Amino acid sequence: MKLLPERGFTLIELLVVIAIIAILAALLLPALGRAKGVARRTACTSNLRQLRLAAGLYAGDHDGKLPPRGGTDRWPAQLQPLYSSVKVLRCPADSEANNGANTNTAPDLAPRSFLMNGFQDLYTLNNPLPPKNASLPPVKETAFAYPAETILFGEKQPKSAQFYLLLDPDASRYLGDLDESRHGSAQATMDPGGCANYAFVDGSVRVLRYGKALCPINLWAVTDEARTNSAVCRPH
Repeated sequence: MKLLPERGFTLIELLVVIAIIAILAALLLPALGRAKGVARRTACTSNLRQLRLAAGLYAGDHDGKLPPRGGTDRWPAQLQPLYSSVKVLRCPADSEANNGANTNTAPDLAPRSFLMNGFQDLYTLNNPLPPKNASLPPVKETAFAYPAETILFGEKQPKSAQFYLLLDPDASRYLGDLDESRHGSAQATMDPGGCANYAFVDGSVRVLRYGKALCPINLWAVTDEARTNSAVCRPH
């Protein structure tokens, strides 16, 4: 019986197989990228939820009062050891997290992706601000008329040195501190197609599309007047 010679792949067949693999890879890579982005956003949400829980525990230990602004320690140091690790201060999607702290306190020196609400409108409405670097009176959790619609923590720009979001009649003075499009965005910042995580006074953590934290009302504001007058509505 005569055996037939073994037949290998022709060059054309190999090229066809390579082309098919390349097409499949091109189809799968975007899906993998989206899945990775969702995983990072989920991890970021989890970190933010831990910080909100820590703030609630702090309030429970301090007669319902949130960490005060000013003084030597900022909120990362004040909330220690009520969160598991300084790693929760950083969002995994923030590869350039900066702290900007002028302090020797370890939590304040850790890479950080989040801002705490500075309640600027509440202070300026009820009391004159104390001298620079002096500690401000702490705010009680019960002081908020709209706890489910008032932001306590949000995401910041990596290069921002701010620990607190300080509202100002000139919005350009604080817009540069906010990152409203870190997730689901094709650009680094200011992308109307992106979104960001926010922790609210009522304990919830939610994702808001770009611009929704500031328009039609400013969710960083506490007072009715500031919530409407400080709204920042930009084209999408």
